[in-house]
Amino acid sequence: MKKLIWIFLAGLIFSCQVQETEIEVAPEEEFFAEDFSDEGSSRKRPEGDEGPTVIPDGVKPCAVTTYDLLAGRHNDVGSVTIANDNDYLYVTYYTTISLGKLHLWFGHSLSDLPKNPAGIPVIGHFFLKANANGKKQFTFKISFADLEKKKITCGNNLIFVAHAEVGRESAFGGTTQIPGSNRWAYYLKHTLSCCDDGGEDDDHPDPGPGLQVAYAKGNWVFVADGCNAVNPECLPGLGIANTRWGWAINVNRTIGAFYDIWASADGNDIDNGLKIGRLTLEYTTWQINGVPTAIGSITYQLNDGWVMQSLNLYTGDLAPQSSTPEDYGKTVSFPNGSFSYSHSINFVNYDEANDGVWFIAHAIVRPVN
Repeated sequence: MKKLIWIFLAGLIFSCQVQETEIEVAPEEEFFAEDFSDEGSSRKRPEGDEGPTVIPDGVKPCAVTTYDLLAGRHNDVGSVTIANDNDYLYVTYYTTISLGKLHLWFGHSLSDLPKNPAGIPVIGHFFLKANANGKKQFTFKISFADLEKKKITCGNNLIFVAHAEVGRESAFGGTTQIPGSNRWAYYLKHTLSCCDDGGEDDDHPDPGPGLQVAYAKGNWVFVADGCNAVNPECLPGLGIANTRWGWAINVNRTIGAFYDIWASADGNDIDNGLKIGRLTLEYTTWQINGVPTAIGSITYQLNDGWVMQSLNLYTGDLAPQSSTPEDYGKTVSFPNGSFSYSHSINFVNYDEANDGVWFIAHAIVRPVN
């Protein structure tokens, strides 16, 4: 009997030691990062799967990835948004309940994730930790200088494990189980995509003193799909730019329609811009010598007090593949300025992609006294 008691006590002691090891903090593995939390300084898309996307105010991300924050494996209690610009990586926890202690790890491979011999993540060894103290939103902000210390640069595909105390439950971001673990724990993926890794992914270059960029506001944006700081209206995206603002018009039927012209609407946000004119689009398709042909006209008309220095137009059967105005196909210059220009539509329209036709109207404009 005594022998059995000693065996039981030895097992109990060993169990306690394992648990203590799992929550021990390793100082040499700590990673220093800035953090901030401001529940009122973010843009959010409507509630739904994999959301909401939450990005700190003022951040224009080059890449964004959003995952659900799941408590008790199945209870969707919020989201984890991973975003980066050219200077920082942002990982934002969001919940409608309350956040307690947070633990974050990321790296090139799950093989580097701190785990015990049973494959269970040791969250106490994650190099980013914080206590959100009941807030509903918290962002870890990590500089690229710190990322470089871990040999992380633009273009890298990263793995994240984001853990949080939400209310009285344990929660992880994502829905993909960490392999090799007999306890539920999820991981996330995000690719660091910097805005300067391709010329057309930059925001519009400064057009010059007194000049502004203007677009006719269409129903598609240049950036990718998703509701975030560079797509506040949650429009479908062409994915041909990371941050460059601008709209394309997609038409699937005969049309006569008007589109507002906006100047300096950075981030595809008309609250940032000025409505300075109207685009008139008339379009239909006729059979000309047996060939389906798009015909009609585009008229770019500015309000009183504005003129354009140049105009770039895209008209085509296929969706545009570049956000750079010089690639649109039609460029007109106005050395003395012009408030109006009309262009005749005439291109073969086989509708190869079964998506209608596409138009972009971009101008460099300036106010006049």
